Amino acid sequence: MGLNLETLIGILVILILLILADGLRRMFRERQGRLRMRIDPRFRDAPDEEEPEAYNPEVIGSARVVRRGDTPVYQKAPEAAEPDVLPPTMMEPDEAVSEARAVEQQSLFAGDEPEDVPEAEPQVRVEAEPAPAPEPEPEPVPEPAPRVEQQPAVRQTERPREPQPVLEVIVVHLIARRGEPFAGGELLRMLLESGLRYGQMNIFHRHVKVDGKDQLQFSMANAVEPGTFDLDTMEDKTFAGVTFFMKLPGPSDAIGSLDKMLSICKRLASELNGELKDEQHSVLTPQMMEHLRQRVQEFERRQRVPSA
Repeated sequence: MGLNLETLIGILVILILLILADGLRRMFRERQGRLRMRIDPRFRDAPDEEEPEAYNPEVIGSARVVRRGDTPVYQKAPEAAEPDVLPPTMMEPDEAVSEARAVEQQSLFAGDEPEDVPEAEPQVRVEAEPAPAPEPEPEPVPEPAPRVEQQPAVRQTERPREPQPVLEVIVVHLIARRGEPFAGGELLRMLLESGLRYGQMNIFHRHVKVDGKDQLQFSMANAVEPGTFDLDTMEDKTFAGVTFFMKLPGPSDAIGSLDKMLSICKRLASELNGELKDEQHSVLTPQMMEHLRQRVQEFERRQRVPSA
């Protein structure tokens, strides 16, 4: 069976009307179940209170000055008590709250309202009078210290001078001529007459008295190795040569000791028919003797002048 166009249009119009009617019914029902309030026009234009900016402790900002008595920003302010006077509202007569409901709401919020606290009376600060300062006690007069007689300082005994390292040696050789060695007995006699004595290292030494102490001037050794003498058998032996030497630093009068050594060498060379030679085994001439004196003088000059 078929339906014509007018029948279909009529059905659609009926469905649309039913939907509109159902929507109106739902809207009125929701309106009746919801409490609607209207604010008094006097408070409508009041400025809204600015909400305090939320403080984020993790964000570091510029330095803030906090005065005494101010509430720090990072502390939560105490919740404000609910105002006693609510803004006047106008309620429609058909939506007025029943008196029993109002009493119940007042009982629920009664515990949150702060109780009236009596104002504390201002405290009067009483300043105590300063105590009188105690009188200073007289300082005791110090007794004079006993006089101690100063004793004369004990003169310290002079320490013996430590031997200084040898920096230079003046050497003179007395060599016998070929086939004419020195007789031990005659050599020993002349050494003793010249003031040399047998001593340390089994050689001969000449000393002088300086301030009551013996001071070494120069020494004499055997020119043949090991350079020593045997005093018990010396008179029975012959010698090919002897060596005179003076160590520097040594005697206090180095030039005088050198002249004494050279004079003894020349006397022995004259009486034993020997030859004088320097440390290079060259013939010791008067010019070479003067050169030895210059070496000693130059050494003493270097010793007197401190090194730079």
